[in-house]
Amino acid sequence: TVSLDDAPPDGPRPAGTGPDDLVVHQQDLQAVINALWAGGAEAMALMDQRVISTSAFQCIGNVLSLQGRRYSPPYVVTAVGDPEELLAALDVDPAVRAYRSWVDAVGLGWAVTEPDGGVQVPAYDGSVDMRYASVPPGTEVLPGLVAGSSTATDAKSRREGTGG
Repeated sequence: TVSLDDAPPDGPRPAGTGPDDLVVHQQDLQAVINALWAGGAEAMALMDQRVISTSAFQCIGNVLSLQGRRYSPPYVVTAVGDPEELLAALDVDPAVRAYRSWVDAVGLGWAVTEPDGGVQVPAYDGSVDMRYASVPPGTEVLPGLVAGSSTATDAKSRREGTGG
């Protein structure tokens, strides 16, 4: 697990430090998540929600919005995978290293733990259907398969069991 937190209000303040330097940002969380995926994470959760390839989160001020829920720091990322590989991926990621330099400079929170009994992440409970995405007609989807062509339509019918 990786925990990120805003800096304490009475912590060190190097010259030129502004309020924006004292909070965890979306790119900080994204850096940790991307590093863990790169390190071979098999599954991941941010706070109490499963993260999948289409998960989108947004920081609004110092509040995290994820799949319709709001969270305040500290933010906790939980990953399932080989602990040594996950730790190594965090250590070499340049964006994570940049965040960690601010941990030392202003006291941003950073804690990495490996629970004795391992970790579990919840199952994803949202929709995985793409309701609003579509491939523009004429775009090659796969080699030889063009969106909107009769071949693409026949393939879709076969998948859906409606003909072909």
